[in-house]
Amino acid sequence: MDLKNNSTIPTDGKIESKPPLEKKLSNGAVSSTTSNATNSNSTNAATPKTFNSRLLWPDIIKTPENSWTFTCKEIIDRLGTDPHSAADTKKNMENCLMYFYTLKKKLNLFDHSYTAACILFFRYWYAYGLPPVYVDCIHMSQAILVSACKVMENNRPIDMYVKATAEFLSHSSNNRMQKNIDKLKWDVRDKLVTNEKKFMCLFGFDLNFENPKEIIEEIFSAYYRYNRDFDLPDEFTKVFPKILQQVRSFIVQAVTQPVSLLCDGYSFIALALIYCGLQYKNQVDKDFKFPKNFFKERFPISVTSKKMNELFTDYRILEDNFFNLKSNKGDKLQISVDDIDGIIDEANGTEAERVADPYDYDLIKSGEVKQELLDHIEVRVRELFEKTIAENKKRHKTGDESHSEPPEKKIKV
Repeated sequence: MDLKNNSTIPTDGKIESKPPLEKKLSNGAVSSTTSNATNSNSTNAATPKTFNSRLLWPDIIKTPENSWTFTCKEIIDRLGTDPHSAADTKKNMENCLMYFYTLKKKLNLFDHSYTAACILFFRYWYAYGLPPVYVDCIHMSQAILVSACKVMENNRPIDMYVKATAEFLSHSSNNRMQKNIDKLKWDVRDKLVTNEKKFMCLFGFDLNFENPKEIIEEIFSAYYRYNRDFDLPDEFTKVFPKILQQVRSFIVQAVTQPVSLLCDGYSFIALALIYCGLQYKNQVDKDFKFPKNFFKERFPISVTSKKMNELFTDYRILEDNFFNLKSNKGDKLQISVDDIDGIIDEANGTEAERVADPYDYDLIKSGEVKQELLDHIEVRVRELFEKTIAENKKRHKTGDESHSEPPEKKIKV
């Protein structure tokens, strides 16, 4: 069979025509691709070669920056005006939060991975809503949890997520899903891959959010404890670790409400510190107070009694409009401006003033540290070394006993 030069035969046997080499211009003239190529080569030869920036694949890819905080009214309005629809949405949200808590226990995840998952979950709900079906909500929550664990560098193998999610769905669903657990695992795995891509694309690959549980460990780490907090009053230094432990618990409990949509990570920590400090003052020491400029020297934000009072009020409103949980603070969130002024002692100033960032790299790039920090590191390294040696000896001892030959049985006469 005689075929023209501009035809090809694909593997499926169908004949497809190539586009013609010549095309008509708007005035009816014919333009040849060969002549165009010749003209472009002559033009390039005439112009001098200059640096051509990488336009198709730039060195720096600019990703969009998401908004992470909103007003209390905007958050509540996102539930909608229909009470039945709002009730169904809150029920699905509670199930998703229970899913996060269950997998945190099963997979032994860090607290800051759990808080990160809750922050991303509320942000996803606020921006895009939740699927109406319970199972689809859990599938999307799985993708959010996996993304949060990757961001917090606390990831687990995919099979662990799939197994735990399938078990969670089977326990909370009908008997048919319980019987087909193997088939369910494959479905969960496929949905994880699909929803994780969807989640990352919807967020524009911007997961640069402030996790209060992660930030608080950095603010009060050993580095700053020995290089910045060495001049704190002795009375405060003795009781502050107890308050700090309560603050960690407060953060883990508070992220189950959409408080992360209300304030940034540093404001979240300041809120927790003031709340736990007031509880300690009311229950233990009536004279307790944070040292002068405690927040100004440790937070890159302005902490004022008025601002904190508004956050406590909005926090209470969110509790009343969302979930009735055992961890709710209730009336304890009714904290006045005078109560906050009685526990903090910050320099006078307005919120509009620019606050210096105490964690600027230029402040620590010299690497100069106090001897107390070096001694502390040496002690910790020695403890870790001794612990590793002891565990290694114990492991070898157990292995030798398991591989030892059993004693010969005595021959019965």
